[in-house]
Order: sequence, then structure tokens, then C-alpha cells
Amino acid sequence: MDNKITWQVEHYPTLPSTNDYCIEQARLKKKTNLAVLTDSQTAPRGSRGREWIEPTGNLALSFLYWPSFSVEKVGWLPFISSLALFDAVTELCGSYSDLRIKWPNDLLFQNKKIAGILIESHVEYPDILEWLVIGIGLNICFAPVVVGREIGCLRDFIGGDLPSSSLVAQKISEYLAFWIDCLCQGKEALIRKSWLKKGLPLGSSLTVTSGNKKYIGIYKGIDEKGFLLLQTETELKHLSAGELFCLDQSGNK
Repeated sequence: MDNKITWQVEHYPTLPSTNDYCIEQARLKKKTNLAVLTDSQTAPRGSRGREWIEPTGNLALSFLYWPSFSVEKVGWLPFISSLALFDAVTELCGSYSDLRIKWPNDLLFQNKKIAGILIESHVEYPDILEWLVIGIGLNICFAPVVVGREIGCLRDFIGGDLPSSSLVAQKISEYLAFWIDCLCQGKEALIRKSWLKKGLPLGSSLTVTSGNKKYIGIYKGIDEKGFLLLQTETELKHLSAGELFCLDQSGNK
């Protein structure tokens, strides 16, 4: 694995939020690529403004990256981030057919979410991508209880010893550097092909909420831009954003 990025690793007993810490460092113009790990967050944040519940023993890791690629490539960040996470978990825990990436970047095991990714960025006017922060939360030891959501953790499917958060962070750092290098080299086709292999099975029944609209259909993969392809009763939708849920054979989430 070709790794051209050097991460400066920082590990803290506790932080309010690893993403907020990285953003603070970015605003101070500390132009170092950081990998920030903490044993405990006191104010973690999830995607779409949701609270992220993080029992002790789970992974809280964020990267501050100063990109050399253009803002047009930002749309591929969820895909390379989730690939890095998937690859790290697979290397440390083994391969499982029920381990899948849900578009664009959630990690599921048996349709239970075990990890989420929060990506934040800053673009200088008019279109200069200045910095990126990629936050990764992985449930290693415990699955928090969230009303209305199916949540799991690595402990649910690993029979032996669980990997430490430090080891998981190290592996994610290595794979993230690899996939960032692929993106820098214009290998979006490879990224898309690799992601599709690890994503939900084609033909899965989904419900997708995008804006104020809700769609039900069949998963057809992603297009060349990374948009979700959903075959509804009337047309093939190309969705650039949205929240999706897998449906069982009875049509339930």
C-alpha cells in the first residue's frame, strides 16, 4: 500500500470533540496533517446536527487534512473515508459478508450501524479548498441505545479479542492516506468500483429521504459522480444527498 501522507498523531484522554479540535487547529493555520484520537469526548457531534452518543471504549478519531486536490473532488470524500474504515476493520477483524457500507459512508453489520463519519471543510472564495476535517466514530465495545435506530458494535460479531482504538486508528490512518492518494491521482473509477464491492447488495429495497421528499425503490448502485441510483416505480433517480434506510421483505425499516 503506497502511503504518501504523514499524519502527526495526537492522543488525548479527553476532548470536547475531535472534529472541533481539528477545526480549531485549522483556523490557527497549523498546516500539519493531524490524526487526533481521544479516549472520551464530552461534546461529540454526529451528522445532520444529530447528537453522537459515545460510550467509553469506542473510537473517536478525526483527521485534519490540507488537500492538494480541487474542490470538485470533495464529493468523493465520504467514499474514500468509508473505504478506509471498512478496510481497517476488515484487516483487523476479518471479512464478513454482512459488513457493508451504506451510502454514502455509514458502516453497517447485519443492517445495524456500527460507525458514522462526519466531514467538514473550508473553502476560500471563490473555490479554493483550504482544509478538510474527517471525523470517524466506531462502536468497538458498546452499542449506544438510540430510539428508532438499529445500532451495533464490533463486539457483536468478533469472537476473539477486540482491537484497541489506537490500533484501529493506526490502520484507518494508513488506508485513508492510500485512498487520498488515489483521489489525488484521479482514480475515481477505482474508488467507485471498490466502494460498490463493499456497499449494499444491488437490488436492496430502500427508502430514501432527500430534502422534503421520500422515495421508495430498488438500489442500483452509484453513478460516475457518486450519486445514489434508485429505481422507483416510475424512473431511475440520481440522488446527490439523502438519508436511506434498508427495508426488509415486508417493507419495514
